[in-house]
Amino acid sequence: MKPTFDRRTSDAMVSPVVTHLHLLRHGRVDAGPRRLAYGWTDLPLSPQGRAESERLERFVAESLHRPAGVISSDLKRCRALAEPLAEALDVPLIVSAQLREQSMGDWEGRAWDDLQAEHDVAVNDYWDDYLNARPPGGESYADLAARVDRWWVAEHGRLEGGRWVLACHIGVIRALACRLLNLPYSDALRFAPAHGSHTHFSVAEAGAVLQVLGQTPTVSAAQAEQYSVAAVSRVRGRRIALCGSAGTGKTTLGRRLADELDLPFLEEGMRRRIEDGLDVHALSHEEHRGILQDLWAEQLDGEARAMEAHGGFVSDRSPLDFAAFALLFHSYNEAFCEEFVPPIANRVDEYDAIVVLPWGVLPLEQDGIRSTNRWYQKQFQATVEGLLRTGADPGRAWFLPGLTELERRVDWVLQRLGSR
Repeated sequence: MKPTFDRRTSDAMVSPVVTHLHLLRHGRVDAGPRRLAYGWTDLPLSPQGRAESERLERFVAESLHRPAGVISSDLKRCRALAEPLAEALDVPLIVSAQLREQSMGDWEGRAWDDLQAEHDVAVNDYWDDYLNARPPGGESYADLAARVDRWWVAEHGRLEGGRWVLACHIGVIRALACRLLNLPYSDALRFAPAHGSHTHFSVAEAGAVLQVLGQTPTVSAAQAEQYSVAAVSRVRGRRIALCGSAGTGKTTLGRRLADELDLPFLEEGMRRRIEDGLDVHALSHEEHRGILQDLWAEQLDGEARAMEAHGGFVSDRSPLDFAAFALLFHSYNEAFCEEFVPPIANRVDEYDAIVVLPWGVLPLEQDGIRSTNRWYQKQFQATVEGLLRTGADPGRAWFLPGLTELERRVDWVLQRLGSR
């Protein structure tokens, strides 16, 4: 049924017929600890990805008007969301291979660091010209955009005037965003909706309006009771991240908190790499970006495993630490920051607490790992704190006072958590 409007509104509009597209990006996939090229590789959702799909299903059922149907990519990471949603809403399910992610051809299922080692020039060319470069046997982003455009032209008449939910991939969402907003596809990376997020376009004859971009639904403990025991444990489990520059005592505090709360402690991975012989100063910009992406993938995998097995964790890094590294070292690379930073920043409110340790309270020890330049550490600290103050729910951002004794630090955090 096509929507109708009052006379005054209809007179002011070029067309009273409005099509609503609710684009749902699938949850995270089970790709293991390494960053993979997996456009058409049919990977299943990770435990965290399944939780993200559950949140999206509930959000659509409770917060949106009933759609005319659900449309999905044919890959299982999208169908895992689309099929139960269509069944719950009792609406038709339409599956289309045209809505697949970009094909990575011969690179499918391979780790990016392996590809970089084997095909250095080809991989660099691909990232330098993301729009037009093709992996061997695969698609360029322009090819994906043309494929999605053909789908839109063919299906627009059937979709017109209705409300539709699309379970799809970030590449497809970006292509539709550029198509509907009349932007060049070279601007596609400016759109960075997170995994498990909702983007909403309203489309009329006069043009399209972006109503919502990358909305990540949340679930209360009361709502989670209707899911399953596993879902309840995810809500009730403590998710604590420690935040701040090197030398502030994160690792020492984190290990003690993990012991007190009987939760796993997630150590940050760069220290391990340096201890194994990595020379950070010898890295090229591309190599540093690759390691940063690998570290973030390891963080996500560690969190997902901890949530599945223990219902919570204490982490040596927060998402904003990773975002700060990207901004400090790679702000010149706009495309990379557009791709990397927003999805990370969007995850902040999924934590129960992000504890910021103060800079300059503890002496900076020379351990052969961290920089001994205290002003570099101050710059990092200022970047992290700025991101946290402007991008996080104040109730989740806990700024530890200038305490030096470990026991007093532990007591301060546990009192805030209500454990003592």
